[in-house]
Amino acid sequence: MAPPDAFGRYRVIRHLGSGSFATVWLAHDDRLDTPVAVKVLAENWTHHLDVRHRFLEEARILRQADSAWLIRVHDIGTLPDDRPYFVMPFADQGSVADLIAQGPPALDEALRLLTEIGQGVTVLHRHGTIHRDIKPSNVLLQSSPVGQRVLVADLGFAKRIDGASGFTAAAGTPGYMSPEQSTSAGDIDVRADVYALGAVAYELITGRHPPRPPVRVPPGRLRPGVPAALDDLVMSALAVDRADRPPDAKAFTDRIRSIRMTPALRRGAPWWARGRPARRRAAAGTAALLALLLAATGAAGRPGTALVEVRDEPGGVHLAVPRAWAHEVRNGWSEPAAGGRPVVGPGLLVATDADAWTDPRAPVAGVFVAPLPEGADPAALAPAPACPGGRLERRALSGAGGDGLLWRWSGCPRSRSVTAAVLERGGAALYVEIRQPVPRPELADRVLGGVRPV
Repeated sequence: MAPPDAFGRYRVIRHLGSGSFATVWLAHDDRLDTPVAVKVLAENWTHHLDVRHRFLEEARILRQADSAWLIRVHDIGTLPDDRPYFVMPFADQGSVADLIAQGPPALDEALRLLTEIGQGVTVLHRHGTIHRDIKPSNVLLQSSPVGQRVLVADLGFAKRIDGASGFTAAAGTPGYMSPEQSTSAGDIDVRADVYALGAVAYELITGRHPPRPPVRVPPGRLRPGVPAALDDLVMSALAVDRADRPPDAKAFTDRIRSIRMTPALRRGAPWWARGRPARRRAAAGTAALLALLLAATGAAGRPGTALVEVRDEPGGVHLAVPRAWAHEVRNGWSEPAAGGRPVVGPGLLVATDADAWTDPRAPVAGVFVAPLPEGADPAALAPAPACPGGRLERRALSGAGGDGLLWRWSGCPRSRSVTAAVLERGGAALYVEIRQPVPRPELADRVLGGVRPV
């Protein structure tokens, strides 16, 4: 079926996704000049009154709760075929599930996300509503002028708390669904959502889908360095007996916030493990705001080469490169694993030929910058396969700009040179790789000196 042209005044751009009962589209509000997401009841459920009621009830709950921690409903309407739809903000950074797919975030970032998710669920509980389907794909991420917003969404299974004793069917997603939800007995309360928060916490911390209950392996067994208090909280939230769980979302969230405030949480990690996942997440977005500034003359390889600035605002990186290198700029690019070396990225690649970057014999010039993978050993990141047979210089870096490690290969095939570094700049741990068809170590050092978080 061809996509629709519009839903009311909202011009359709593309399909975003489909669930059991609805389809979501990216659209544009031409009147307000802003992108929006439009959720439409699926055609096969048009005349099922209970499903239609649930769809409209989701819109009502979100509109009435009207919280910064929940996806908001801006408008509602009906299509000519009698299907209802409602209009929401477009979450341009995807979902928490998309984030976890890149690897589990740093512990501090995981706890920030959990705190904000918990605040959204707390609003629902205060509104008298049980979500019943909290999971990473139902938590959306949206950029804003004050930073990333975390939005609890998809209330298709939500029910009023005062009607909990009347539930007649199981609802939820395996792994995130409490044991009492998996039966049709119906007697559930807000602690079902607490179980789901524990399951989301488990996945954010370990990067693994939570097992079905009973959960026996605490997250600290899968990820060294998890504080005992966090292990205890997650396992209590995942208790089969709901009497052993925190009493509600607020109690769970308050304990997460308290653990996050513990000074030892960040001191326990070496500096190279303290990347900024928010930057990694933004770098994987659909588009980067890139600006080439300071128009300059000169070309790579000539004495006195002038540099032009490249800013990747969503990815949070600033660097300066020779203008001749900036033929192609790719955001969200990842270096492939090689020789046992882990994948590095996603990050920002600026190069004369981005497609040739992975070819160790290609005469490509450019620079790749990415937040350091969490828990990575800097020594394992050195790109030896990029310079087979080359001579290696290794040294520590220190100074006002930040500390780090540097590797430099010379005598590479076709006289190329490769410089790589792990830098701590402004509290961020960054991996930088520079390739030059003509060896110029002083130029590579200048490029390194210009790399910093925005």
